[in-house]
Amino acid sequence: MVLRPVVALYLILPFIGAGCGAPERGTTLIIGHGGLGDDGPYPMNSAPALLGGLALGVDGVEIDVQLSADGVLLAYHGEHLDAHTPCTGLINAHDRSALQRCPLMPGAETSFPLVRLDSLLPEALAVHPNAKFILDIKLFAAGDWWTYLERFSDALTALHALPSVAGHLVIECQVPDLLRLMQRKAPELSCFLYITDYERGLAAAQLHGFDGITIEHGLITAEEVEHARSAGFKVALFGVGSWWGHRNALRMDPDIVQSDAPELYKRSAE
Repeated sequence: MVLRPVVALYLILPFIGAGCGAPERGTTLIIGHGGLGDDGPYPMNSAPALLGGLALGVDGVEIDVQLSADGVLLAYHGEHLDAHTPCTGLINAHDRSALQRCPLMPGAETSFPLVRLDSLLPEALAVHPNAKFILDIKLFAAGDWWTYLERFSDALTALHALPSVAGHLVIECQVPDLLRLMQRKAPELSCFLYITDYERGLAAAQLHGFDGITIEHGLITAEEVEHARSAGFKVALFGVGSWWGHRNALRMDPDIVQSDAPELYKRSAE
């Protein structure tokens, strides 16, 4: 069988980038999404995923963060516990001691305890002192909304106040109210508004004086990234997994790429 030139090129394109090393990153920070990305060998937000992402030598990791009933910051993504654990209900409806019985369950043979941020971050920074942590705040309140936001922002402020952690955090959230509380309680912290529409999202970030925006890389153009940065905002892109996805995202010259394939930027052992 003879392949037409165009068809042949289409078939070999996926292999061209794979042999050329990682796409050039420039000054963009590479952040492991949930640690090692959604295709990593460990469940996202688990300790081995987060520490494993940092061990690759990337600039940091992104962590989904929720608040327990007794005010402890835990790494977890879903709204309900039964999405990833044998338990039910909201994280915010259980205290830390009860949640110890709710490990992440990626498979039948292995499970991983929910990560407590005030324990893992100092441990990680002792080994990776330049690491950055992007905390994606997931808000699912079991009680009064404003009481919940106040307690959540207090816990984040206390985490930031830990001597080894200060200066290593970026807070991102879809809810401006939480970010505004953080501006008041810890004004030196960088606050990014998580958006799904560039024009409306940037307008909201400008209105509240946030530091940056976080958006899926397919929902923004290179011209809009340039526009946001010229207006004084940092830009973080997520949803980047393939070699070509990294290439296209990095060509926009964002400040941060949250990568689902951080192993592309693994540092060689010296």
